[in-house]
Amino acid sequence: MDAIYATLSGNYKVGIFESPTGTGKTLSIICATMTWLRDYKRNNTFNELDKSVQDALQCKPLSIENTNLGLFPNNGGDGAYVQAELRGGPDASVELDSDIANIDFDSDFFDSSDSDDEPEWVKNTYKNTIVSRSKGRIRDYELYLDKILAEYEQDLQQVDDLPVAKRIKKSNTTNPDPDLEFLPDDYYSDSEVSISKIEHENSVLTRQINQLLQKSQDTVELVNECPINIYFTSRTHSQLNQFAHQLSLPKFDSSFQDLAERTKYLPMGSRKQLCINEKVNKTNDAAINDACIDLQKKQGCEFLSKDAKVVKRFVDLSLSKIHDIEDLAELGTNLKVCPYYSVRDGLELTEIISLPYQMLLQESTRDVLNLNIEDSIIVIDEAHNLLDTITSLYSVSLTITELERVIKSLKLYLSKFVRRLNSGNRVNLTKLIKLCQILANFMNSSIEKNTFKTGHQIEIDSILGASNADLYNIHKMESFLQKTKIAYKIETYLEKSDDTKKSSSNPLLFKVVKFLKCLNHPSKEGRFFWSETGDIKTINYMLLDPSVVFKQVLDKAKCVLLCGGTMEPVSDYYTYLLPSLQKSQVKTFKCGHVIPDDNLKVFPVVSWNNTPFEFLFSKRNDKSMIVNLGECILNLCKVIPSGMVLFFPSYKYLNQVIQVWKSCHIYGLLDETKPILQEPEDSSKVELILTQYSQIIKNDKRGSLLLSVVGGKMSEGINFSDELARAVVMIGLPYPNAYSGEIIAKRKYIETTTINNGGTTKQANENSQNFYENICMRAVNQSIGRSIRHIGDYSSIYLIDQRFSLPRIQNKLSGWVKHRICPGKNVNTILEETKDFFLSKLLK
Repeated sequence: MDAIYATLSGNYKVGIFESPTGTGKTLSIICATMTWLRDYKRNNTFNELDKSVQDALQCKPLSIENTNLGLFPNNGGDGAYVQAELRGGPDASVELDSDIANIDFDSDFFDSSDSDDEPEWVKNTYKNTIVSRSKGRIRDYELYLDKILAEYEQDLQQVDDLPVAKRIKKSNTTNPDPDLEFLPDDYYSDSEVSISKIEHENSVLTRQINQLLQKSQDTVELVNECPINIYFTSRTHSQLNQFAHQLSLPKFDSSFQDLAERTKYLPMGSRKQLCINEKVNKTNDAAINDACIDLQKKQGCEFLSKDAKVVKRFVDLSLSKIHDIEDLAELGTNLKVCPYYSVRDGLELTEIISLPYQMLLQESTRDVLNLNIEDSIIVIDEAHNLLDTITSLYSVSLTITELERVIKSLKLYLSKFVRRLNSGNRVNLTKLIKLCQILANFMNSSIEKNTFKTGHQIEIDSILGASNADLYNIHKMESFLQKTKIAYKIETYLEKSDDTKKSSSNPLLFKVVKFLKCLNHPSKEGRFFWSETGDIKTINYMLLDPSVVFKQVLDKAKCVLLCGGTMEPVSDYYTYLLPSLQKSQVKTFKCGHVIPDDNLKVFPVVSWNNTPFEFLFSKRNDKSMIVNLGECILNLCKVIPSGMVLFFPSYKYLNQVIQVWKSCHIYGLLDETKPILQEPEDSSKVELILTQYSQIIKNDKRGSLLLSVVGGKMSEGINFSDELARAVVMIGLPYPNAYSGEIIAKRKYIETTTINNGGTTKQANENSQNFYENICMRAVNQSIGRSIRHIGDYSSIYLIDQRFSLPRIQNKLSGWVKHRICPGKNVNTILEETKDFFLSKLLK
């Protein structure tokens, strides 16, 4: 907390914080940032208000020379008045507001003397007036929130006491044209005007005007006079909900003394999380945005209220206490108002906002949601995922099979509705089919001519070179796709016309649209390249320099805090995320673990039976080494109580090891010692395996052995506390596939960039290798971090590969792991120390 507060107070641009799971990381972030914000508001905001009032007056501070001046707040606390007796003139008074204008005083009222000549009591009285006014506003709003929250909860209780109401019957009127929902609006070129678009814009304008008019009638309104907000982002929905729960625990000093002030918080979410219209929220993830917009244009959404009073009530109730995303969806349902849109009306009143990575990192999304991150504090939790997240947001791949399926779907749709589409839709659908065919022909031709090469860069001209640029203008095609929502229309039609076709969370046509946008907006920081997995060949676009995207956030924010349980190796953040910053602008802090030193033992295991463990890709298939690995694990199982979690480099290698162990009876011996469970490749079955694992450990004194995979569902976000993981075993170094198109393209980019910046070939190769190794070590740190989950937990970690004894590798382990390494131990010593370690814990 001290380190975060010092980062914000010291005007650092970025803070990088590593705090292991179980150390109270989330609560520490909340306490430090909110305390700093309240201190900032108390000490700075109203000085700025003082200056803004003077600017509005367009004069220097009031002089008291020959003037009887008094400043005081009115009784209600919602305004401040100035009274002055002027030379030879009448009394004058005016209400001060934060945007004072049109003040009509006699010119003698103002004195040209410098503000430094004013007596201190005048300045203090003037400032206290502004502060008193703001305190009155906050106090009134706090009382108002107390009142409406009590009324709302009372209303809910009365509803619960009543019999369940019957649903409102839907109209029995059938749609005379069942195909109407699949048809887009008539599409017009840039030179034409869409009437429906004008109508839609007019309805939006009308709603905004009504909101402004209604605001003038609201009796209680809060103006957030602090320019700084806190944005907290994380990767998953569950992590953001956990944040909301943690935020509800502490209470913070008010911005003013002698005033109670609740924390003003709103969670932002996607339509999938916040939409309460069943017609829309059952749509697949990729199409839900288009489905919502289409419903608004066609028939309107019953929950998109035009009544500003209803929206304001939703906002006020949202701020009345800490709510998570589910709470906001429930609140919207009860008030019959759309929470996805309504929550935006409260953003200006908040102190802290939570949102998923994607909403923060995409400028277009920030613009749509009206998220103003200027001068804000941005907290990125689980930041070890940040580089990969940015890359994936701006990357896409297509196979020839996917393209052919999309072409078939487009032709089917066009043939069905060709007579019902206007010329604009028909022409652009035909062009879309042609574009997909150009891509498919390019891929087929490259494969046939053997010009396909994994990781090899593809120039855009080579893809579209043979086409007519005017005929296939991708910019116009993108405009067509956005305005008509045709991708959503086609997917909806195909789903309903084919009962056997399951709804996909990522329809193929949306992937094609994303790929076409990359063709339209190629970036020098990205590359098109070939890739191959087995027999499947793909054409890819990948963002190779995530710092360009992140700089948009970095430039606007006051400070960005990168936080995580496992942030090592930190060097990647300097190199690939923050190259525009000097190191003096970045504060790094690594928190040790809260557990006692003797609650964790870390052992590098280099061999067994004189067989060295080195799970290089070229050596890992050695049957003798796999057998010795099994014998080593078996002996560890005999001295380790309860649960053990093993991490393998991949599912493929895990299955291969299991086959070898079964062929030499080691698998059966392991299963007798600790019943074996295996992480499923199907993520939907993970919860079942975890439940079984917990039950075995609870009911069987032998414990259990869970075989898992680095990068799988078990390696991140799973709480293996206490008996669930008395030991974590890392088998080998999980380097990514060096021959994948993504890795080849990224390493080539690093090498080229290094040389272009004046580096040598040797430095280029070193930088490339270091990047490759850091991917591996981030995965190692994340997996072995499952071992300790709270202050009273204890465990042992076994790093099985002789490379784990190298200083270069150990220096990239998280600090709390690296400092507990027991180096230079042979296997017999490791087994004895393990036995003594757990015996000592049982005797306590």
